[in-house]
Amino acid sequence: MYGVINKSLKEMVIEQFGMERWESVLSRSGVPADSFLSMRSYDDECTYALAHACADELQIPLPDALRAFGAHWVEHTLNNEYSTLVTATGSHLVEFLENLNTLHDKISSTFLDYRPPSFDIDQTNENHVGIMYTSQRQGLTPFVEGLLLALGRRFQQEVEILSVEPQAVTAGEQTYFVLRML
Repeated sequence: MYGVINKSLKEMVIEQFGMERWESVLSRSGVPADSFLSMRSYDDECTYALAHACADELQIPLPDALRAFGAHWVEHTLNNEYSTLVTATGSHLVEFLENLNTLHDKISSTFLDYRPPSFDIDQTNENHVGIMYTSQRQGLTPFVEGLLLALGRRFQQEVEILSVEPQAVTAGEQTYFVLRML
């Protein structure tokens, strides 16, 4: 993953818990302190180690830590560093979700060896949206849950995740989400 992910995780911990807690997370993770250059690619294990260390340090389950990070990613990193792209991607939640793959395509030239997830949207009716999330990486479904809930808030659309259905795949992960628009 890219340093922008690690940098955002660092910012979340410092903002919510302080520098001392971050230093403890960094120490627990074994990740070098220079793993936070936004445009540099780092081994996925670096990010996973940071996420596990955050959960351990904060004494919360890993899925809860990933959900919190997903929300932070939208509310802080996406809205600040990529706000122009976000605005151009959609004016409401469903439009944004339908154009999420295009957003990833636009930023793919920025990052070498970029391996973005994909999102296939199926709006079954005006109140329900199905989302098939597919990634070459494993274990990030809770992160996506946090993203989806925070995107709802960003677009002033209250949403509820009705179901999270992991799909059998040989590599990476694939999950089908059902969102209800409230």
